[in-house]
Amino acid sequence: MSALDRILESPAFPVFTCVWLAGWVVASIVFRLQRGKPIIPRLPDNALFKERAASGRSLKNFLTFIGGASSCLMVAVTDDELIVTPFFPFNLMFLPEIYGLEVRVPRSNVHIANPTAGLFGGKVVLSIDGEYPHEFSLRLRNRNAFLAAMSSFPRPRT
Repeated sequence: MSALDRILESPAFPVFTCVWLAGWVVASIVFRLQRGKPIIPRLPDNALFKERAASGRSLKNFLTFIGGASSCLMVAVTDDELIVTPFFPFNLMFLPEIYGLEVRVPRSNVHIANPTAGLFGGKVVLSIDGEYPHEFSLRLRNRNAFLAAMSSFPRPRT
């Protein structure tokens, strides 16, 4: 019997695995709280556009490209910013940080690079300027409403 077989058959292995995963979840919660990120994200009530269960991926590099999100992103466009974030529990275990799945940038930093229609919704490639310029691909059920919200002028503040 090999050493790996002895480890896998050990009664402590499932306990160790659960403790290890719980440790990563707790560490990611602490990380999010320290950076002011919500554990259970919510879309803003005053959004011009909202969509839950969108898909997308960051196009920063090969790792973020292969680590896309399928039907677990929330997208909102407000007067001032574009918000893309995975919903709970997909925002835990450092997945948004590793795969670049969280975007919160001013609308003025976002440019529509390539909107296309598709069988399962519309795909939009966004070019994001700022400190770390990159592209982000979104697949939205209501692509036209998203494009309209992104092109609308901000409402005057009251």
